[in-house]
Amino acid sequence: MADRAERTRTRAVGLDGLVRVWSSGAGAPRLRRPTDILLLVVSVLALGVLALAAPGPSGADDALDTLLAWLQPLFGWLWSVVYAVMTLWAVGVVVLAAASRGRRRLLVDQATASALAFGAALGVGALAGTHPSAIVDGLVSSGPPVVYVASRVAILTAIIVTASPHLARPWRYASRVVIGLGAVAAIGLNATNLIGASAAIAVGIAAAAVTHLVLGSPQGRLTDAQVQVALADLGVPTTSVRASPDPSAVNLLVARTEQDTDLRVTVYGRDAWDSQLVGSLWTALTRRGERAQLWGTRRSRVEHEALFTLLASKAGVPTLDVVAVGVADQGDALLVTSSPRASLGDLDADALDDGLLAGMWRAVVGLHRAGIAHGRIDSSRVVVRLDGTAALADFDAAGRAADEGDVLTDQARLLVCTALVVGPDRALAAAVTAIGTDGLADVLPYLQSAALGRGTRADVRTGTWTLDELRAAAVAAAGVEEPPLERLRRVTPRSVGTLVLTALVVYVVVTMLAGVDLASVAAALASADWVWLVAALLLSPFIQTALAGATLGAALARLRYVPVLMLQYAIQFISLVLPSSAARLALEVRFFQKFGIPAGSALSFGLIDSVTGFVVQASLILIIVVSGLPGFTSSLETGSSGDDSGSTSPSLLVVLVALVVLTALITLVVPRLRHRVTARIPAIRAAIAEQARSAHSALGVLRRPAKVAAMLGGNLGAQLLQAGVLALCLQAFGQTAHFSQLILINTAVALFSGLMPVPGGMGVAEAGFTVGLQAIGVPSAIAVSTAITFRLVTFYLPPIWGAAAMRWLRRNEYV
Repeated sequence: MADRAERTRTRAVGLDGLVRVWSSGAGAPRLRRPTDILLLVVSVLALGVLALAAPGPSGADDALDTLLAWLQPLFGWLWSVVYAVMTLWAVGVVVLAAASRGRRRLLVDQATASALAFGAALGVGALAGTHPSAIVDGLVSSGPPVVYVASRVAILTAIIVTASPHLARPWRYASRVVIGLGAVAAIGLNATNLIGASAAIAVGIAAAAVTHLVLGSPQGRLTDAQVQVALADLGVPTTSVRASPDPSAVNLLVARTEQDTDLRVTVYGRDAWDSQLVGSLWTALTRRGERAQLWGTRRSRVEHEALFTLLASKAGVPTLDVVAVGVADQGDALLVTSSPRASLGDLDADALDDGLLAGMWRAVVGLHRAGIAHGRIDSSRVVVRLDGTAALADFDAAGRAADEGDVLTDQARLLVCTALVVGPDRALAAAVTAIGTDGLADVLPYLQSAALGRGTRADVRTGTWTLDELRAAAVAAAGVEEPPLERLRRVTPRSVGTLVLTALVVYVVVTMLAGVDLASVAAALASADWVWLVAALLLSPFIQTALAGATLGAALARLRYVPVLMLQYAIQFISLVLPSSAARLALEVRFFQKFGIPAGSALSFGLIDSVTGFVVQASLILIIVVSGLPGFTSSLETGSSGDDSGSTSPSLLVVLVALVVLTALITLVVPRLRHRVTARIPAIRAAIAEQARSAHSALGVLRRPAKVAAMLGGNLGAQLLQAGVLALCLQAFGQTAHFSQLILINTAVALFSGLMPVPGGMGVAEAGFTVGLQAIGVPSAIAVSTAITFRLVTFYLPPIWGAAAMRWLRRNEYV
């Protein structure tokens, strides 16, 4: 067999070449990938941020110039060489495309991207005050004067990045190194500065992304000959390889062995321009319960799929037999299994009899009993083996079924897929037989479009029935009232529209209160001392260390500090989609339940913690007001800081009272709002009574001085740390304030924004901090800038490590 494998490898290598240069075959289909959308958005955002300091020089420019001047005696001669290498590399990519058979279309892509990059460089430079002639001169010059944007770097970047999806991974990575070193060389030659080189790279990437979105780009799929070589490396000689009949399975192939048997081959190519990362990330961000596959390598993915296939098989779940798994010599990862006779999507109603239909449900239910959720049930992953029995395939997204929603989503997907083949009546009858009417009732909230894969949704749209009709039939079969749908989508057109409208309202309110425009705020942000902002960002995570102590004090159960700290970081993550108080209570209740605490007591712990925080906040305000410490001692300015007209507006307290009164009046006058509030009163009373009965034991924490001290101390520490972060953000703009004033502002805004049914107080908090800072005499533009940066380091950036904390909690089954 080893000789046969070697012969197969030799034949294929002779055809494909000893060195892999291209990621795909010359005639590979082109697609428009979500990766390019992400690159375009990031590039545009980067250009917007750089525009605040353009054309420079900024503090970062000066620091880098100082470093390069210090290195000049050693490496000064190298800058011209590296800059020339970047030019030659781009020319080489163009020549390679022209000299390779079937690659001439890439020349059109590169020419288009170059034109877009040059035009964008002219436009971006003009917005920063750079004359177009300077942009043109920078295209041919390799030295002074400094130009924003470096047009040569932009065009060369566009050419190289446009070719990236076409190149094999080593050449792709080398291209990125060349771009980075070339940009540094341009700075060293005084052809541009740091922000000019950064803007040039952003322009080049944006031009390449637009070109890919318009003209398409290959996916980096291996050719059939390359797959044969990889299979031979794994000791599986084959006579032929062909694409899978399923057009949606881009990484799935069928191989024919020398024994005339078929094998199913899943390939994660080394050179694949991986759009699955972006798709996985987008799905995780927009749908509840989905997990992004961010850190998996090719090897880990095939090993993960093989592991869960074997675990499912060991638990008695019918699967496809694993033949081989591993990484080939050139870095391509493969999983080889036995081939099924057909998939669910290949069958018709007559071929799918009741016994086979029941077998599919037994496979899925058995998988769930083994504690595994499949994650991607659809018509291509439910298959029929050669012996005629139903089985499950493709466990790439499988994981431990820690969340009941994962199980119910699998079952909802199977119900829809079987209904597409045999009709709703037979599919529902099989579901009731497998999981009972109670189980079907549990599935109903997940019977929605958001729970289905893209291919299944497309099949439903072209089918003879709608999801609403299937759900109505399922409600009748379960014999229950139709329940509300589970909220699976985090992002919807309505939520996006609400966010945009909120941002617009906040902008109008803030500018009316502060009397500033966007240009003034941009100028203030550009003048910030980034050292102080970095210090604020480093101090921000310590706020949760204090809150973790408060949570430990609120609970009677014995808890460990690290999981509770991870809980606090995770709360910052879900606060993006839920109001802060609701997010905190919801996650804390789930956390406490994992320790065997009843839901009522768990909710009481969370409520005690929240009430303690409120007491601390109210006490801080009261102490500052009655003790004579500096507070809102100046009137609220309505104009810019340079306005000496002396016009003033009412104090902040009057403004806040007016807002509360106005809200109450609107609620009373508008019938719809009034009825909504009054209708909730009985439910609130009943909930309070129920919680009072279940919270009797939880209130015992108030009889323990150490626990009360921990709650009060933790919440007090959090408030003081937040005020410290606010002080650092204010110092970044050259302003100072008394610490009591900052405590008062932070506490008042936290109280007010926490009452608003807005996730994280978005918009409300920014406006509140702006008004509060103005009330103590901070200039308007700096007040707005400080509010923005404070919210950035305490709310908008913490979800980055909050997501990691949430993942840790789920992995360790704490939520």
